[in-house]
Amino acid sequence: MKHFFIETLRRYGPVSKETEQELLPYVRHCFKKKGALLTRKGQINDRLYVMEKGITRFYYYRGDKEITSWFCTENMTSFTSSSFFAHLPSDEYQEVLEDSSIYYISKKSLSKLYKTNLELSNIGRKIVEEYCLAFEERIASLHARSAKTKYTALIADFPELLQRVSLGHIASYLGVSPETLSRIRRKV
Repeated sequence: MKHFFIETLRRYGPVSKETEQELLPYVRHCFKKKGALLTRKGQINDRLYVMEKGITRFYYYRGDKEITSWFCTENMTSFTSSSFFAHLPSDEYQEVLEDSSIYYISKKSLSKLYKTNLELSNIGRKIVEEYCLAFEERIASLHARSAKTKYTALIADFPELLQRVSLGHIASYLGVSPETLSRIRRKV
């Protein structure tokens, strides 16, 4: 029987039967209800998550205003960078927006496996490369694109978000007011 976590990793490279057997004892699964927090500001969370079903959002506060920085949907990997890479307290929250089925593994377990398993080490590198490219794209989008361009890119990349996420969260993610988002949506 195929294992969701393993199949997700296979998008990044081959996973032999031996690697599966070595990895699976470290993989955990959980169900989280809408509104649950996977990570809180100030918490150290060193888990790599893979969304099987559901959606989460990353956000932080600027004053008393929530700023959405990222969404994670099915088949995506996610982690809080400061905690995962540097074992530092998170500056952001990761909130479950729908009842969700989530697989995860700890950084400690991954690091142990990376030392002895080249397949997993290569897959880990490719996940980080994908993350870095997405982060670079996100920064460019925030600083160099118009609100309309950011919105059209968002619906091209994640069309399901419009049905699954509040417009307030989408406006925050795009860096615009809800009123500006409404105007953009009427034009597009």
